[in-house]
Amino acid sequence: MIGSQSNTLITPSIKSFVQRSLGGRSRLTEIAGDASTRRFYRISGGKKSAVLMLHTDPLSSDSPLFSNHRVLESIGAPVPRILDSDPGQGLVLVEDFGDLTLQRHLLALGETRRSREAVLLYRQACDLIVLFHRKGATALTPGDFAATCALDRDRFLFELEHFHTHFILGHRKLTPGPKEEALLRAFYADLAGECDRLPRVYCHRDLQSRNLMVRRGILRLIDFQDGRMGPYTYDAASLLRDSSLDLDERLVGDMIARLCRRLGHEIDEFRRDFDRMALQRNIKDLGTFGFMASERGRPEYLEYVPRTLRFIRQTLVRSRRYHLFFPVLERYVLSG
Repeated sequence: MIGSQSNTLITPSIKSFVQRSLGGRSRLTEIAGDASTRRFYRISGGKKSAVLMLHTDPLSSDSPLFSNHRVLESIGAPVPRILDSDPGQGLVLVEDFGDLTLQRHLLALGETRRSREAVLLYRQACDLIVLFHRKGATALTPGDFAATCALDRDRFLFELEHFHTHFILGHRKLTPGPKEEALLRAFYADLAGECDRLPRVYCHRDLQSRNLMVRRGILRLIDFQDGRMGPYTYDAASLLRDSSLDLDERLVGDMIARLCRRLGHEIDEFRRDFDRMALQRNIKDLGTFGFMASERGRPEYLEYVPRTLRFIRQTLVRSRRYHLFFPVLERYVLSG
């Protein structure tokens, strides 16, 4: 018997898939998902629980999810095991890593313990970045999604356009005049070009505290389907300029130093490239938050906006390169 809770999308064919995979005495309960259109269900009732990912469209055998899972599993990254799948229905059944994200874990702790835990867990997260840099690209085959798609200038310009549409025009409801529009476009082009020139490595692409699960003091990795080649500071920027969590600047500096020691980078150059990438990443985040609030009816994403604006302001002030653009960004992005 398969039970369900608030699961209007669970069809008889999906129930049949779960029964075939895990047995008949299973219960499906919808759990919180991400910013995508995927739905997630925890399946309980057997000896171990599992998570069912329900995609809106069928999956091909070489889909980004399967491709990146193979890459990450092959290099020893702590991704969930795929227990079963039905690509035609867009169904993937995976190992259950629980509900305790790194973000939730740290926010639940007192200040003193949080500081100690953050050091230990962010060292683990940085070591995952080192693993991606050292082994990710060599694990790719020509048909892998990450081998054919990159975080490049075109992708960055697409994300900056998304930000312009859904944050400035959509969320802020501001319309720049012709001169200000030209300045914003010049800023987008410059930032995208600066990020594009950075050396590329294999990237998780969304390595932040809500995509790292904590189990018995060990980090586990989820939401990896968008992994691809990208700038060498991209994952570090995602992790250490995380729009959903405040981190002590001493911790950020220590983790940057750890990455530079382990990967052999000169720290001043890495820090400069980190700032450029963090600026693009945080602006992209604002576009996502604006889109989720205005188009998807998810206003809870707006709680991350003030922190993200603070990060952007700090980075702009630190970089003389962008002082020319600061007044127009102040008016259309940072104020209000």
